[in-house]
Amino acid sequence: MGLLEKAESGKEPDKKSKEKSVEKTPTKVETSKQKKAPKPKKESRFSRRREKEKKAKEPKAPVDLPSFPAGFEQPTSGQMTFRRFVDILVSYGWMFPIVGIYGWGSDFDATYFIIGGMLLYIGNVGFLPSRFNRTVGNIVSRTKFVTSSGNNASWAYTFLKGLNLPFALIGLVTALMMTADLSAPLGDTTGSAVIRIIGLLLLLPLTLDWLLAKFSMAKRGLWERIFGGVWLVRSTKTGSSKGWLKRLDQLSDYAEKRGLLSEKEEDTTNLD
Repeated sequence: MGLLEKAESGKEPDKKSKEKSVEKTPTKVETSKQKKAPKPKKESRFSRRREKEKKAKEPKAPVDLPSFPAGFEQPTSGQMTFRRFVDILVSYGWMFPIVGIYGWGSDFDATYFIIGGMLLYIGNVGFLPSRFNRTVGNIVSRTKFVTSSGNNASWAYTFLKGLNLPFALIGLVTALMMTADLSAPLGDTTGSAVIRIIGLLLLLPLTLDWLLAKFSMAKRGLWERIFGGVWLVRSTKTGSSKGWLKRLDQLSDYAEKRGLLSEKEEDTTNLD
């Protein structure tokens, strides 16, 4: 019996040692895993700057472009062309025969004709828009100018917009005079130099108006932007049955019957 007890007692320490060794091994593996765990990478200065820039940049507000006024219809191509033709004829038609007479070399005193033509211009682009909100071209073509809010455009808009043609003519004549005498482009006197500089400066608003209307997102010129986004829209008759306004309404009826106020695309489809 003593030998058996010794044998059993000899085996027990081996088991205990094995169990202890088994229990101890996972801890070593765990510690080794903890040591081998990847360290977090340090953030570079460039990445921090980029994050700060992204946070600092706020979303830009949408650009408020002048839009076509609600409740109105766009004019046809015929209305736009006929309106432009009539306004040029009424406002500047008197200039062409005077220029032709001077170009022919005739000695002609055109003072009274120039004064009459200026009064006709002021009446067309100043008096009529302030009284009836329309020029002669607007009445005949049944159109008018309104702002983006739907209100009638100021008479100052038609007055300043109409100065584009005389400004262009004065600037062109000034440029030709300066190129003709390259030795003294500003002239021999101080007065001639001032006049020529003013003539060239008149081309600035004309150039800016053309660039804005051609290349800007809103496609609105200088004067359209100044007066709140002006648009040409369709309108009805003046409603007056007296005097020269009645004649202009009759002329608009005649233009409509002749197809001068219709869309060019509609005309081509009707012919087909």
